[in-house]
Amino acid sequence: MTENRIGPPVRGKEFYGRDKFVKLVSDQLRNGHVLLAAPRRFGKTSVMFRLIDDPKWDYRIVHADLEHLTDPAVFISELIVKLAKDGKLAKVLSTLKSLPSGLWESFKSNFEEIELYDFKVKIREQISERWQDSGEELFRKIAESKTTIVFFLDEFPMMIDRMARTGKREEAISLLRWLRSIRNQPHTHNIRFLVAGSIGIDRVLNELGEIASINDFEQIRLEPFSSKVATAFLHELSQSHGVPLTTPSIRKILALIGTPVPYFLQIIFSEIYKTYVQDEEPITPKKIEQIYRHKILGVNCKTYFDHYYGRLREYYPLHEEKAIKRILRELAVVDAMTRDACFQFYQAQVGQASDVDSFNRLMSDLEQDFYIAFDAEARQYKFACRLLRDWWLRHYGMES
Repeated sequence: MTENRIGPPVRGKEFYGRDKFVKLVSDQLRNGHVLLAAPRRFGKTSVMFRLIDDPKWDYRIVHADLEHLTDPAVFISELIVKLAKDGKLAKVLSTLKSLPSGLWESFKSNFEEIELYDFKVKIREQISERWQDSGEELFRKIAESKTTIVFFLDEFPMMIDRMARTGKREEAISLLRWLRSIRNQPHTHNIRFLVAGSIGIDRVLNELGEIASINDFEQIRLEPFSSKVATAFLHELSQSHGVPLTTPSIRKILALIGTPVPYFLQIIFSEIYKTYVQDEEPITPKKIEQIYRHKILGVNCKTYFDHYYGRLREYYPLHEEKAIKRILRELAVVDAMTRDACFQFYQAQVGQASDVDSFNRLMSDLEQDFYIAFDAEARQYKFACRLLRDWWLRHYGMES
């Protein structure tokens, strides 16, 4: 039985349709470092959990969520704590000269959250002035392990972006260069990094002038479901929840969404299930159309998609935010626009500061973040997903 869990990462039997992708990532990690690229809500964290729960070869994992970190010393202390909670890897930490030996005597793998926070603070205080030296010693010790160690750094781009935006631009650059030097040292041949994030790392690094700091990573992009997998997924949900879905109904769902993002499939199935239970009427293509127009695009489901609008202010300068919203509003109305047309709207919002190179980078960033897609044959931009276009038009569009 497949449960329909909207939002949180899935594990075990709930993981669906990504096994080949997981194998690809696992195979690449054997030989090098991996950059796992995926927009928010595409399932990257679930992929990482699958690699943790079901390893295909012999490695040990250090998994750290970096979303809220804004300091290199905090980053190193986070890795130290994660290592300390691994019984086999913890042994190397007791010999670190950069930390007092008495610090480990009080460590417990089952720390309460507040105790763990205090422990991290103590480590940070010890290494804040010499985090690079402490980090290099740490990785030298880890490299002595006979097992491959894989660091799963979730939301790494967001950490770098937050550092740069909170007055720590130089520290962010130093951390990027330092990590690259660690990866390139001969004695760290048994250490791998899997970096993932829900914001485009290319944009973050380009703004810092540090795109070369990750050119030793193999980039693997997590795509939406194929039509075949999406159809099978909906069949599975239908059987698990006792909601009869005919083939025409499933086709209708896929046609309305446009691009079969698993998260979007889960949202629309959830509304179909609630309607079926309450109305006790057959689910037909006509009924699905009504659910889509009145519920998925309505105010009840608005919170599922609001981050697509709100995150523009969080991650783009004000002038670019305005330009993006103008371009997306126009795209929602007319469905498709040429590059030249998009550039004209960009110029209208940015004014004299506009230039072609900045525009091209912006459009690439919007493609990476799953707002738009470029049709190479028609030479036009469109929304990356029909559902997002309909939602944008419903809540932020100007139809006249």
